[in-house]
Amino acid sequence: MQLLISGLKSNKIATLVGIALAITYLVPDFIDSTREVRTASYGVGKQLFAKAVPLPPRKPSDIPAVDQPDQFDMESLKARLSQVDYRLRDVRRGEPVPRFYVEQMPVDILDIPDVEERKRTFIKLVLPLILNVNEKIAAQRSRLATLVEAKSDGKSLRETDRKWLDEIAIRYRAEESDPESLLVRVDEVPVSLAIAQAVEESGWGTSRFAREGNALFGQRVWATGKGLVPEDRDHDESHEVKSFKSIAESIRAYIHNLNSHPAYADFRQVRARQHLEPGFTADAMGLIDTLHVYSEKGVEYVNNLRSLIEMNRLDDFEDAVLAPERFADSRR
Repeated sequence: MQLLISGLKSNKIATLVGIALAITYLVPDFIDSTREVRTASYGVGKQLFAKAVPLPPRKPSDIPAVDQPDQFDMESLKARLSQVDYRLRDVRRGEPVPRFYVEQMPVDILDIPDVEERKRTFIKLVLPLILNVNEKIAAQRSRLATLVEAKSDGKSLRETDRKWLDEIAIRYRAEESDPESLLVRVDEVPVSLAIAQAVEESGWGTSRFAREGNALFGQRVWATGKGLVPEDRDHDESHEVKSFKSIAESIRAYIHNLNSHPAYADFRQVRARQHLEPGFTADAMGLIDTLHVYSEKGVEYVNNLRSLIEMNRLDDFEDAVLAPERFADSRR
């Protein structure tokens, strides 16, 4: 009793009470605050710890969700492929190719971990489109052949045919609208060669140009804003890699380039001679040497194309044909 009275006189009890109150209210806050410390990881085994950084508030429930633009990715591709009967091993055995057309490369094709699966995916995408372009060119060539036969029989051409020939001549940069001379230009490109060049130029569809601009063949353009600027372009250069609205448009432009540009005259002449050989079949290997002018790599480029065809058995697709229209599983 005497001690209590003495303590009150010296204010020690008040001090003790204050300490007790502080412990009661501050310690729980301190414990809770340590639980709210955020951890940011920067590399394996490296962590930075923020001090007393409060957790961000939850998003209010009344804020509407914003839909992101649809992107064509591997999940979308697999969903579409599940609806068709399309296996490359069947095509290699002679089965027709489904009319399976896609507009663009999957944005995440680069993320496919298995290299062989990535290759199969790329071939599945481009093969039907290449065949479709060749199919349309074959129809033009058939009409040209009919007009050549008519001329050789001494028949005069109808006005509609002459007008059509003039249009084809302009499109293919021919000096005259003679059907026989146009046959050298209006012709298909071997399938294995087209696939090999697409692979070489786009890295099996993984390049930025392929994924962002549907550009499979590295075609250049000098009009600003018509393509994608190469990251390694020199300061004194102005070219861009031409971009396209779709993969099909890129393939059409590539084949038309080989069929019309003066730089590929040798390619067309060798192809025309192949048509004269008995039992004509498209011979990609016989045409590859003429394409040293396609790339600045020259002979190295030619050797790369040859290796791609041989190592990936791309010549298995040389005689591939599209399934008849009435059996088409997918249409553009």
